Amino acid sequence: MAHMVGDPVGGSEPRYLAIRNIIQGRIADGTYAAGTAIPSEHELSAEFDTTRLTVRNAIDGLVSQGLIRRVQGKGAYVSRIGESQHAYVAGFRAWVKADESAPSVRQLSKTKRPAGPWYASLFDIDEDDELYSIRRLNSIDGTPVSLEQTLIPVKFFPGIEDVDVSVFSLYETYAMCGRRVAFAQEKLDVVALSTRDAGLLQVEPGSLALSLECLSFDDEGRPVEHAYALNTGRKSGYTYEY
Repeated sequence: MAHMVGDPVGGSEPRYLAIRNIIQGRIADGTYAAGTAIPSEHELSAEFDTTRLTVRNAIDGLVSQGLIRRVQGKGAYVSRIGESQHAYVAGFRAWVKADESAPSVRQLSKTKRPAGPWYASLFDIDEDDELYSIRRLNSIDGTPVSLEQTLIPVKFFPGIEDVDVSVFSLYETYAMCGRRVAFAQEKLDVVALSTRDAGLLQVEPGSLALSLECLSFDDEGRPVEHAYALNTGRKSGYTYEY
């Protein structure tokens, strides 16, 4: 239903500012949840009985504030609630962009599974509690560089299934769900790639890859994510400081 005179967008302030305030209010109260897409410019212009240009100007300010992220070909997404939700540890996209390269993430699968005894002990949860399992292929400038399998306790991150992890990094997602990653422990090894994994990474079967097992912790030192990655070493590497 379109907003008419007398509604919040019908006051004396510029129309785009009034619409911006309404959208910001919906983000704050959870109507537009963190990590999810807001209605399209066409839908919002119909709701507020205005032009798409006016809606675009309203959203531009929220993009500048970091509350909204535009994704080419997909729409506009709620990126976070406030400054306090920045993650301490950078994920794949962040460190690739810092090197002025173009990261991309392709989601291969996402499922739920029971924790089982080993992960129940790792995360201090019940064996029947659900884990969210995500498998992704990471690329830099169009070249596949790593495969990741990540397991996350669903009970720690209410609503995580609704977040588009092709738009947001997992560390960003954890922060938006209220539990940011403070530090991580990593174990490195070298392995030979299977035919399937080599095909996804566009290398010869049996090629050597760097395996990375990572356990991420929140501010309270509690494990919140277990990830296993295979990295070809192309266009990327690891640097440690002691």
